[in-house]
Amino acid sequence: MPKLSKETKQQLQQVFQCGQFAIRWGFIPTILYLGFKRGADPGLPEPTVLR
Repeated sequence: MPKLSKETKQQLQQVFQCGQFAIRWGFIPTILYLGFKRGADPGLPEPTVLR
């Protein structure tokens, strides 16, 4: 494995932290968005925020 400089390690660490943040805070809103965009299965009532 090649040796990385201290600056490169810090930059990679920051990239991974940003990725973790995006996944943690974006996963559930993305799933909800996709569920509302696709709509309900045939025969089921349309999803609403209050249901």
